[in-house]
Amino acid sequence: MKTGVWIGCLWALLLASCPLAAPGPSLNMVYFDDFAPYSWRDEQGKMRGIMVDVMDSVAAELGIRVTHQGYPWQRAQKLVLAGQADGFVTVPTQARGDYTRVVEEPVAFSILTLFTQAGHPQLARLNQARTLADLKTFTILDYIGNGWGKENLVGFKVHLTMNVDNVFKMLSAGRGDVMITVPIVANFKLRQLGLTGRIIEVPLQLGLTPLTLCIAHTSPFQHRATEFSRVLVRLRQSGELARIEARYR
Repeated sequence: MKTGVWIGCLWALLLASCPLAAPGPSLNMVYFDDFAPYSWRDEQGKMRGIMVDVMDSVAAELGIRVTHQGYPWQRAQKLVLAGQADGFVTVPTQARGDYTRVVEEPVAFSILTLFTQAGHPQLARLNQARTLADLKTFTILDYIGNGWGKENLVGFKVHLTMNVDNVFKMLSAGRGDVMITVPIVANFKLRQLGLTGRIIEVPLQLGLTPLTLCIAHTSPFQHRATEFSRVLVRLRQSGELARIEARYR
């Protein structure tokens, strides 16, 4: 075989086997598939929401590919724990910090407040609540996998159900007293379920809570947490994060 042909074949083999020629790994994100408008599965089975849009913007800034998959929340967290997904966006808790690296700059901020049935017989007492401890005598409805609830509602009367829709339906039917959630989630869900006006917000606010990107310790992206944080800072300063959230209000 002629020398030129040999050289051509050698270059072809080198390019085919060179790691730089292959695309980098995708950032495989998982979400709660019933947490609109932050994350939910639409009628075509596609994940949508604030978290999805923010992560698309972050990935575009870093020049990486990203995929979005939705599951029941407890299952989504187990996938990250098992190293079968790269990360999720959620309230950082001690338990989640054991198996993920929490990116410093939040994706969003949420204010947790109370929601109850309009005309609740003890509405006056609920309106007078000033701290979480004032809810000890009430039944709190929550969904399986809520890490905030698991850490903060120890000793309370809590009834767990599969998803957020069920919580609001049960609350409307009087099968519990209150739900603790984010107003943007509640208002979006109540419109979807046709329950606007039947469930109302109680003025007690339980503090500003960050929703952060958490990357599994097993993920090839965990060492890029500082880069993710810097991009999120830029997107916040430019107003892009606010514009994304405004689309869902």
